[in-house]
Amino acid sequence: MKIAQITQVCVPVPPKEYGGTELVVSLLTEELVRRGHDVTLFATGDAVTKAKLHSTYKEAVGFERDTPIMHLASVSEAFKYISEDGGFDIIHNHAGHWGITLSQFSETPVVTTLHNDYFTPGDPAFEYFRDIGYYVAISRNQMKMLAGLNFAGMVYNAIDTTSYTLTREKEDYLLFFGNMSRLKGADIAVKTALDLRKKLIICSKIDSGANQDFFDAEVKPYVDNRRIIFHPPVGQKTKHDMFSKARCFLFPIDWEEPFGLVMIEAMACGTPVVAYKRGSVPEVIMDGQTGFVVETYEEFLAAVKKVDQISPEACRQHVEENFSVQRMTASYLEAYRTIIEKRP
Repeated sequence: MKIAQITQVCVPVPPKEYGGTELVVSLLTEELVRRGHDVTLFATGDAVTKAKLHSTYKEAVGFERDTPIMHLASVSEAFKYISEDGGFDIIHNHAGHWGITLSQFSETPVVTTLHNDYFTPGDPAFEYFRDIGYYVAISRNQMKMLAGLNFAGMVYNAIDTTSYTLTREKEDYLLFFGNMSRLKGADIAVKTALDLRKKLIICSKIDSGANQDFFDAEVKPYVDNRRIIFHPPVGQKTKHDMFSKARCFLFPIDWEEPFGLVMIEAMACGTPVVAYKRGSVPEVIMDGQTGFVVETYEEFLAAVKKVDQISPEACRQHVEENFSVQRMTASYLEAYRTIIEKRP
């Protein structure tokens, strides 16, 4: 099968620091190549891949420099290249709105993974694009919330578990890892650590504007680098080390997050997750076996106190069985074949 993988230009593939989508794209691309498929990755020139690489930009532009026109130029170049080649069986769009917009002009079928909430039911864009191209949800909750889109299936994200170390002996700290925003709940993580008198490590990317204001008001005043420690985004090795040694991973989200890759990263290291019952959380965590799924702050505190009851081996096994690269790739190939068979 001749497959195009298109991603955005902010982060290299695979990511050096932050970049959940780019990590998934990298794992999928390399496994498709390993299975003998003819894959072209449309990414920035600093991508590391065994696939054919086509780039508009020599290196990732970063979040501070990117502009809509840069994304549009890169994705437009990808679609132009694919059109002129004429031999691709399918285009897999990981570039969000940009690829969705151009998919209506492509003779090659396009499937878009909904790595984020690109649509809101009832919006004119939802109605316009619902039957243009195909979509893959990354959780059943997301598929339910976006009912009406032309779904080709649901495929959970994955990680390469061999890159994560199962650690049974934990250090006595809690971990929060994710974007700095009220929806992600860094303030709840801080409150939890203070109320339980626990050490907390926060590793987060802070965007300018409202998220910076939120950090300055709700998190920064408590950062003393003794009990509440803050790190900007770190490299993959340091990140994996943080996950491995943490006693508990905190995921106090306040929105319908489509997936949450950090949950399976933590569990792959044998680290239980305590999370609010939002988005994909009940699908990803086995309540009482790999962590705890709660609804109130009081339940959140109580769950953190019980994390030593969770087996690190059970956490790891759950990820290996349900969120492996092999399983993800097989599911995408099934979706590709379904779409290709429908092609006139």
